[in-house]
Amino acid sequence: MPAKRPGAADWLLFSLCVALWGSAFAMVRVGLHDGATPWQIVATRLALSTTLLNLLLMWRRARGQEPPPTRNKRGKLVLLGFFGGTAPFALFAYAQLGATSGLVGLYNALSPLLVAAFIPVFTPADHKPSASAFLGLLLGFSGVAVLMGPAALGDFAHATLAAQAAATAGAVCYAINTLVARGGPQISPLEAAAGWTAWGALLAAPFAIWDTLNGATPGPAAWLAIVGLALGPTGIASIAFFQLVRTAGPVFVTQTNYLLPVWALALGAVAFGETISPNAVVAFGLIVVGLFVAQEGWRYLRSALPG
Repeated sequence: MPAKRPGAADWLLFSLCVALWGSAFAMVRVGLHDGATPWQIVATRLALSTTLLNLLLMWRRARGQEPPPTRNKRGKLVLLGFFGGTAPFALFAYAQLGATSGLVGLYNALSPLLVAAFIPVFTPADHKPSASAFLGLLLGFSGVAVLMGPAALGDFAHATLAAQAAATAGAVCYAINTLVARGGPQISPLEAAAGWTAWGALLAAPFAIWDTLNGATPGPAAWLAIVGLALGPTGIASIAFFQLVRTAGPVFVTQTNYLLPVWALALGAVAFGETISPNAVVAFGLIVVGLFVAQEGWRYLRSALPG
């Protein structure tokens, strides 16, 4: 069934995802700077998150508040664990070792365009994005490019090829993950979140154990960052993500990528007194206009007008 037009509840979940995911890059950077390796961050955040999510799932099932386990779900959950957790988490963490956060964020903003391009192949039951949707996505991406500014664009020359390849692959993984979440057996948001994090942790564990055995020792700040990642960007945001994919569709969900850097910038201004530059205001305007065009916002206005 094609996704319905986003409603108020969808926009609320959309905002929640932006707020939680927008904090993830900073937490990852704290972890990397305090002795954790990318694989240690990935495996531990997923392991902690799946423990909490599965405990919540069992508690809700005991109270009759969750449907029984979904049949034939393993293949889908394994793919979600790989494309939604193990692979992109590690790829973006490695990318930040050889490229600036701004450049990595720009690559991450490719995901909505990739989702729109892949929909006819992965989820043909969904409507193919319209011309206005593609235009809105391009406007959103241009907003991210303006936000990052000439410095980020100039970083192409200084970032390592491996870092840029990792960031590109991470964006592709997120796009595939969103479409996998949309297709296949329909799993409740909590069950899907508990399942994909479990498989993601299992797939990442051998690499994290190898790093630990070779002497990598995260410090206290790294552990705090990992716990924060497990609770917010991994746990709570996963439930919201699967609900949004089901009700509002994959293209709508991935447009969160356009607002993530805006949120990160606003967070820095509030928490650390960082300055918001004029290009950030222009970028935010482009992103908002992009969302309006992609979601055909004029239809909302037309229905709201009297007569």
